[in-house]
This record gives sequence, structure tokens and C-alpha cells, in this order.
Amino acid sequence: MSRGRRIALAALAALACGGCGEVDEIVVAISTDLAVPKDFDVLQVQVFEGNQGKFNRPYRRLGESDAEAQLPATLGFFSSDAGGESIRIKVAARNKDDVGPVRILREVVTTIPKDRVALLTVSLDFLCDGSGQAAGSDVERALCDEGQTCVAGACVPSEIDSSTLPDYSSRAAYGGGDGECFDVTACFADATPAEVDTAGCSIAGDGAAPRNVALETAGGDGICDGDEGDEDRRCLVALNADSDNGFRVEADGRIQLPPAVCEQMAEGKIADVLTAPATGCAQKTAGLPTCGPWLAPGSEEP
Repeated sequence: MSRGRRIALAALAALACGGCGEVDEIVVAISTDLAVPKDFDVLQVQVFEGNQGKFNRPYRRLGESDAEAQLPATLGFFSSDAGGESIRIKVAARNKDDVGPVRILREVVTTIPKDRVALLTVSLDFLCDGSGQAAGSDVERALCDEGQTCVAGACVPSEIDSSTLPDYSSRAAYGGGDGECFDVTACFADATPAEVDTAGCSIAGDGAAPRNVALETAGGDGICDGDEGDEDRRCLVALNADSDNGFRVEADGRIQLPPAVCEQMAEGKIADVLTAPATGCAQKTAGLPTCGPWLAPGSEEP
């Protein structure tokens, strides 16, 4: 799936369109911190205007040579009536096929912007594993109430004001626009577990030096540095810096983790939290995708 895939809300026409003239558009950029096809292999995208379904498609065989989509995956939804339409977007990570088990569901309610192309980043993250469930070919919430969605393991309002979204750029969606990516296993090769303050769910920082943070999963989810069965194998989920679905550095220098990290450590789903200096590697951000066979090349501007 490339940036050229654009869908008109009224006509439901998918256009192979490089540089078309419509400007009332929202581009949905879908990413994940998991590994495909190991952790999930089907991406399902649904769009509704009111109660009317406007778009529903599963993209299968993620991470394979004949994948129907690469990540970050982008879809552009443009207005047929000068913008302003309210839409609900559902993005799900599924296994096997479009009626298979659901691991993660993310929902966003927003509007098509007027007179510009806006970027909406939707991340399917490990901390929200279990947030969706299958209802045949449909997907239902399994964790959050109506009007809410899972971000960083917590239920938050699903509505986003499109006026707060940045303008679309390939640099923001595709790791600098040149296919740049974050090599999780290399960047955390020498990382050691950090001491987690479970009361506040934070770890010590390193002064002004930027750091990367990863979760070592206990069940084999994430990007692994060895084959299954290897004694020293670690499977990691890299967190985005300065992000609602990642970590933030507080004024006192401590690194604040999502509360769900400590909850899932207590449940035995997360084994450790690792940190590494962002020196030989760039700092992981929402706009820098992880490296892997799922990686999409850079995209042209609309």
C-alpha cells in the first residue's frame, strides 16, 4: 500500500494518483512496534461516515514477499464536498485472515480537514494487545468503552480535532522520506535492564543525553535478536520518545513510562525495561519506523 492509494468518501473510488489536485484530505499512516508476520499478519482498515460504512479492507500477508501492504501503511481519504465530514476510522491487527483473531484495535473519530492534507498517525502497539475482538469480519472493542480507544495500554477519548493534526509530509510518515528506519536489535545490543520505580512507573535518565527505551517481552512478542529456542534470545518493543504512546523525560530528568508498563510487568507480560544511549543510533520517534521485511519505501509528496 503506497501513498498513491486515495479514497473519496462519497464515490468510494480508489485512485492511483500521484499529485492529484484535491486538498481536503486526511492521510492515515499506520505503524506498529511489533514484528510481522510473527506477531500479526493482517491489517484491517474500516472507515465510517455516521453509521454508513465507506471503506473496509483487510491487507493480508504482512511481512511476506507478496504482502498486500507494507508498514508504515498510508491511506488518503479525501472529501467530495469541500471537507468537514466527520468520520470514524478503525484499524485492527489480525491473525490469519479477515475473520481471524484480533490482537489490537485502534479507533479515531475526526473530520476531513479543509484546504489542506493532514497526517493522522495510528500506531498498533504491544501495550494495547487485547484491545479488540473479532465479530466475524468486523472488529469490536474488548478493552475500552464506547467513545474511547487504547493508547499505550490506557483508554483515552477516540475523538481527535483534525485542526491539531500536522500537515502531511513523507518525512513525517516514512522515516525521513528515504526509507530510514530504527534497527531495534542493533540499537539495544548492549542495553541492560533499568531499575523501574513501580510507584511512579519511571526509570532514571542520563542528564541531558537522549536515550532509547525498549520493553523486553516475556512471551516472544516484538522484534527478536535470535531464533526461537535460543537461550540468549531477547524480544523487544521499542518505545517512541516524547510521545503519548511512548516515554517522556520529566523536568527532574527521570524517564516517565506509560502506567501500563508497570501493570504488565506485574502480570509477567513484560520482563524488563531496557535503555540505551541514542548515540550510534537515532532516537526512536513516531516518525521513524522499525527496520524489517515489512518496511515501506519513502513516498512522494501529494
